[in-house]
Amino acid sequence: MATKRHPSLQPLSRHHHHALVVALHLIRQELPSDELRSELERFWHNGGQEHFREEEEVLLPAYAKHAPLNRPEIVQLLLEHVQVRSMVSQVCDEKRDDVMQELGKLLQSHVRNEEQVVFPMIEAALSESELERLAPYFAEHYPG
Repeated sequence: MATKRHPSLQPLSRHHHHALVVALHLIRQELPSDELRSELERFWHNGGQEHFREEEEVLLPAYAKHAPLNRPEIVQLLLEHVQVRSMVSQVCDEKRDDVMQELGKLLQSHVRNEEQVVFPMIEAALSESELERLAPYFAEHYPG
């Protein structure tokens, strides 16, 4: 994530950094399953699900004023949001340890795609003033 992100989107990028840490833990599985599950639950309930809503309810509607949302990059983002939600439920609610590594890999690739492809696309489409108007809608999320 070495790309210089517009200040309005920086809270989302900082949250992406935390998501990558969680993803790496899920992929490596060096901690007991209960600890991994607890870390995932803290991440999800202390900003993860809210982060998805911010992208879906604020960022993408702003982008939609300039470009069609049926672009493959946007469709992929939304489908992955659904997949991540489902897999978080499987790991946290159904205690499906067998899904942890796959979830970590999906979360990792999802974040990298947003940072390297989707966010630059959105930054290029929106004007400076439009990006600035988004800033109040993106919360800083802290790992609980």
